[in-house]
Amino acid sequence: MLHELPTEIALYIASYLTLQSLRNVSLVSRKWHCIITDNIQAVYRNAAILHRFVLYADLQADSSGQTSDTKKIDWWQLCQRRSQIERGWRGKAPFIARELNSTGKFVHRIKVDQKEKIVMTTRHTGGLSVTDYNTDRVLWATPHVVDYAHCEYDHGYIIFNSQDNSKEVWRYARDFQDSEIPDDFKPDDSMVEASRHAAQRHASPTSRGHFRPWALLHMPESTRAFRFSYPTLLSAGANNAYLWDVPTSCLVETITNIQAPNPDGILGSITYVEVNDQYAFFCGSNQLRIFARGGGALVYHLCMKDLQRISWDVLPDHSVDPCPSSFFQAQRLHEAYHVSSTSRSNFVAAHVSSSGKDLAVLTASGIFIWIPGFERLFHREVMLDDIATLLNFNASRDNVRDISVYLALGESNEKAAIATRKGLFIVSLDPEISKLTAEAPPRPGLSVCQVAKYDHSRYLSFISCLQMTDTGIFFNWYPSSEQNKASQPARRMMVIPPPPQHGDLQVPIQLVPSPQPQPQHTNQDEAPVQAVPTFGAEGQGGYLPGLEPIESSDDEVGEDAVPDPPSPINVEEAGPPPLAEMHEEDEECEIDGGNIMVEEDADDSEIEDVEDEMDDDFQFGGDGIMQVIVNDWFLPINSSTVHYIHV
Repeated sequence: MLHELPTEIALYIASYLTLQSLRNVSLVSRKWHCIITDNIQAVYRNAAILHRFVLYADLQADSSGQTSDTKKIDWWQLCQRRSQIERGWRGKAPFIARELNSTGKFVHRIKVDQKEKIVMTTRHTGGLSVTDYNTDRVLWATPHVVDYAHCEYDHGYIIFNSQDNSKEVWRYARDFQDSEIPDDFKPDDSMVEASRHAAQRHASPTSRGHFRPWALLHMPESTRAFRFSYPTLLSAGANNAYLWDVPTSCLVETITNIQAPNPDGILGSITYVEVNDQYAFFCGSNQLRIFARGGGALVYHLCMKDLQRISWDVLPDHSVDPCPSSFFQAQRLHEAYHVSSTSRSNFVAAHVSSSGKDLAVLTASGIFIWIPGFERLFHREVMLDDIATLLNFNASRDNVRDISVYLALGESNEKAAIATRKGLFIVSLDPEISKLTAEAPPRPGLSVCQVAKYDHSRYLSFISCLQMTDTGIFFNWYPSSEQNKASQPARRMMVIPPPPQHGDLQVPIQLVPSPQPQPQHTNQDEAPVQAVPTFGAEGQGGYLPGLEPIESSDDEVGEDAVPDPPSPINVEEAGPPPLAEMHEEDEECEIDGGNIMVEEDADDSEIEDVEDEMDDDFQFGGDGIMQVIVNDWFLPINSSTVHYIHV
């Protein structure tokens, strides 16, 4: 008899009903159907708050006149759309996969602005481009950005590393006037000139997707990694970290001695950093450390040995029939106990949720750690085993290998995207949102889907960036024309770059095998530096004799520092550098001075075949890999474009 209550009370009761319950009660009761229909906007506004589609604080600000963003919302349509999106993430609704060709090949880093519907990319070969991801059209671009640039983006600011250890800050052109640029750390002449050329080349009455220089931040010392979470830029050196307020271009805090030893050792080589308004997070080869801002106190650290031995193995679930038009396939979570391993795996990434309350961590060996309410650990209110959930993406942990590639956390939808050498996975982190599908997951309360059709282990290994928005994921992948090529065995390749512009400096050119792919997840501000493995038995890797693993030279700057490598050629302007493959059974062609040489008795068709093979293998390396060692740097040059999977 609830329908006989006054309308205000009935609506109050309905505000605690999920979308599925609202649908059910409307189907079984004509009077409740009338109440909901007559008050449809109020009912679904409350449902949107219940499911956190909007924040109640935003609605309060709206009612006080501070903003008008929520005044014209059709709440019923919003809830319907959000329900469709949630079902899509769980493999129960169609998803669409697209390739963005306008981003060009050799994509290195990706950033996305869903509000502006633009994707920003840097390339191995240098340059920054901004693309409309709906129309696949370049809106703005500049070659000013260095090779292998890491970039960060938030609130209209894009930040990338410069040659001299500075950080260039550019800002969305429509958001400011030149008179607003802070007096400290103003852009230099090269930035201003690059901005002028880019504006002329991509003239637009709206300046959509255009950026202009805001600041050139000079780091106090050589830094290894950086992360921007508006308004703070965290840039970490070997033992100190620097926090900048980007809108004002001010260095606001320095956290010193981040490597200070504790009973479990030191932090180790930094692999990733994260920051919010309260804490700075550092992923190292030995520990994950969390420092409090406003003093720099170490409030928590985590070691691999601290991880609980009970985890949830992520396994294929063949009992579920996926939606035919979905790219996502549900996975089964199997609770398992794993004997403590002596693996030297490290922490490769950590992301704090938009609420600042939860923490997601990924280890190199494929363990995803979800810690809701992580601040409770600082005060010993709970133990890690009490609140953390561990998902294991490498079930065969008896032979632990580093399989993790990249971790991305959704901005506000309680989702995580994880790339490993075994697949792309989507993790739904909030059990409450599961009520949208009326299928709340069993223990541990999380659900996992694998992205189908993107399961080529070698291609997965060379994902260098993965980004997640509210409605999709963006990542770099080999061009679709090559996706269906049969995988070929690893082959030896030689890349001869053009003569370097370094005076009398001799650039060593080495013949290197196609390596076992290395994890690409990092926010380090230099070109990737890795040891070059060789192949023994299938699936096993070793190291070239006499070649030691190469560490970044950031913390050893001096007269003996390794010079920067010459830039790979921008293939969009000059074409690929000469490349030839030497087959044991076919040695007709040679390399001479960077040019391909064919024996005189070879006919025209053989010459064309060699040239075609050369082009193909530059772009895809036969098995999708190409690399060159220059000045002791291992530079992977992988042809890849941006792929976008969205609901």
